[in-house]
Amino acid sequence: MKLVIKIILICSLFFASNVSAEEMSIKSFQKGSLQQILTSYTDQPLLLILWSITCSSCLAEMELIYQIHQQKPTLNIVMLSVDGPEFHQEMMQIINQEKLTTVEHWGFAEDNSPVLRYAIDNRWYGELPRTYFFDSKHNKTGISGALNHKKLNEKVAELMLIE
Repeated sequence: MKLVIKIILICSLFFASNVSAEEMSIKSFQKGSLQQILTSYTDQPLLLILWSITCSSCLAEMELIYQIHQQKPTLNIVMLSVDGPEFHQEMMQIINQEKLTTVEHWGFAEDNSPVLRYAIDNRWYGELPRTYFFDSKHNKTGISGALNHKKLNEKVAELMLIE
């Protein structure tokens, strides 16, 4: 009897995690998608975080992103993976594991596309992680490399003040 109860509990946890994963989606980032994102957040500050499933620094930074999201739930955070649609399953696993399902997610329509990188920033050559801080007027500041807690908090505080 105890075994049956354990199996039922395990199955219910499995199905519960699948439901939340299905509710969250990864939108396809194409050439005009950055403007679409910015339009969605008109007159609002925005944190755009670029990452990849193969970037160890990106994965290490996810706990920090989760913490910032918990501390400042009104801050708009969009995560954009440079991985193509063939990697969406792995992306979903990482997003679920890092508890970032309530953040907006996008993935490149083509894997690591130079055209899509250029559409984001013509001075960005693909180094990851890359974080863009957009103020409420959508002036952007881009920073390459993993951010530490102090630096990220400082930049987020600046964004929230400018708001």
